[in-house]
Amino acid sequence: MVVLTRYLISGLFAGMLLGLGGCSSDSYLAQSSTSTFDNLSPVGSRQVTREQQLVLASHYNIQIAYAADGRSTEFIKDLNLSARDSLARHMKRYFSHVRVDEEAQSLAQALQHAKTQRAQLLMYPRVENWPNIEPIRVQECKDKDGNKKTSVGQCEPTKESDSDELVVNVGIYDVLSGMHLDSIHARSRRGMASYLFENSDQELDELSRMIVMRLTSNSNGY
Repeated sequence: MVVLTRYLISGLFAGMLLGLGGCSSDSYLAQSSTSTFDNLSPVGSRQVTREQQLVLASHYNIQIAYAADGRSTEFIKDLNLSARDSLARHMKRYFSHVRVDEEAQSLAQALQHAKTQRAQLLMYPRVENWPNIEPIRVQECKDKDGNKKTSVGQCEPTKESDSDELVVNVGIYDVLSGMHLDSIHARSRRGMASYLFENSDQELDELSRMIVMRLTSNSNGY
């Protein structure tokens, strides 16, 4: 089934590139398509890894921090805020006492605030990488005269390298001692699907769900 999926997606992109290349043989997309797509898997993947294997009791008092110095995108002001909200939403399904920080804070500030809330554990989620590939159908850029245009293959390449990877890191700390107990690293790669549609916010939500499932006794194999 995986092999069949690879051939189907590869065939789809091959057809797209042939059609696009015929419209503009000297376009950036036509020139760079081979090297770009060779670096991406036709099939997406998700992975969650941990330093330890803690299972949290459902009655713990848990504080979820809003990490400072978050990245931003064109549509999302603070990715760490999105990570906080997504993680909290899934944590509240399995844990009885979950609070969130309203203000962006450093780790030291978040630990100090968690003490005032009488929390036992602090979770400190951060987005470390966010996909920056735009779907082909909505690529926009400006020409040398500053005029905005929407096109396929006529936009100049950006200096920043393309990435289809979303990376979230969640540190878990004992509030009383400040000791680092565990770290969970979650990664998602969408592969060639990145050029078809944008759903990074949904990927973040799915990674948050997988992270929480690794912290409960009902892990279901995650």
